[in-house]
Amino acid sequence: MLMLALYRRLLYLYPAGYRCKYGEEMAWVFQQAHAEITKGRVFARAEFCAREIGGLLFGSVREQVRRLSNSYDWMSREGGSMESKFRFPRATVFLMLLSLAGVVLSLEEARAIQIHYGVGSSIPPEWPAMLWIFGRLLLIAAATAGIVWGIFFALRRTGVHRLAELKPWREQK
Repeated sequence: MLMLALYRRLLYLYPAGYRCKYGEEMAWVFQQAHAEITKGRVFARAEFCAREIGGLLFGSVREQVRRLSNSYDWMSREGGSMESKFRFPRATVFLMLLSLAGVVLSLEEARAIQIHYGVGSSIPPEWPAMLWIFGRLLLIAAATAGIVWGIFFALRRTGVHRLAELKPWREQK
C-alpha cells in the first residue's frame, strides 16, 4: 500500500488535464500489477517498482513538455509507449508491389523495344514467363495468408475474438 500511495502522489507531476483523464486508470493498473508482483521475489519487486516509478517520472516530464510547448507533433498525444510500432501504413505494401510491377513492366517494354529495333539481337521476350511467376507468387502469398488466418481463427486469436472478450478497465475492478 505504501507503493500505491507513492504512485498516487507522483501522479501529481502530470498536468492536471492528463491526470484527470488518465490518473485513476493508471493507479488502478499499477495496483493490479503490484498485487501480482507482491508474491514474487524481493529482486523482482524492486525491479518492478524502479521500472514503474521511472516510467511515471519520464511520462510526467514528457507530458509537461508537451503542455508547455503546445506541440504534439513530435510525440503521439494518446497511447504513449503502448502504441503500435508499425512505421508506415499497411497500404504501403500494396503500393510498393504496384510500383515493383510498374518497374518490371517498364523494363520488359524496354527490352521488347531493344529486341525489335536492336541490331541482330535474338533474345526472346520473357514477358509471359514474368506474368506466370508473378501470378504464382501472388497465389502462394494469398494461400499462406489464408492458412495463417485459418489457424488463428481456429485458435480464437483473431482480432474479432479478442475484441469480443475485451472488457473496459472500469468493469474489471
